[in-house]
Amino acid sequence: AERRSQIWNKNDILIHPWKYFDLNVAEKIQYSPQNNAVEQKYGELFVIHKPLTWFDYGLGYRVSYSNVEIDWVQENRAMLVAEFKQQYHNFWFKFSNRFEYRDYKVDLDHFRYKQQFTVTFPSLASWGMQFYTSEESFTKLNGVGTHLARLYGGISGVHSKHFQLKLYYAFEKYKLIENWNSRDIMGLNLSFIL
Repeated sequence: AERRSQIWNKNDILIHPWKYFDLNVAEKIQYSPQNNAVEQKYGELFVIHKPLTWFDYGLGYRVSYSNVEIDWVQENRAMLVAEFKQQYHNFWFKFSNRFEYRDYKVDLDHFRYKQQFTVTFPSLASWGMQFYTSEESFTKLNGVGTHLARLYGGISGVHSKHFQLKLYYAFEKYKLIENWNSRDIMGLNLSFIL
């Protein structure tokens, strides 16, 4: 069978209301060219505390809708995040952790853990062009185990004081029942910093 694909678009606004605190509001759409339809959409809010240059943590909440065969399924997700980062010879290394409680209207609720490791390469231009690579995996804590993993390769095309644009490709492996399937993802992220 032909490998499935999706096109992702995420738009977010980052606000710095107080010293050491950030608010991040985002919305994301995941579109399927094969189905010519939006398969998932969500909105989320994070409050992040940055006590140290190499560490931050925070709380988030997401409302998500997935387009399944019959109807749209809603998920409410509470999240606790922690991130460690370090610069070494103009390379940035970031290790992110996220604990989630996923609350569904029609499915079994569960806790899940996400980990992500990202390497950002030195800037290639004064206006902020940088390559980055990342891996992430998701583990359901209800006995199912790891059920989703992605490898990313991307470019930060524009990085200014108030705007950032990222383009990326991701290869995804996801588990349905006992079978692992693959998906290709092309994505665009637009960030506005106030």
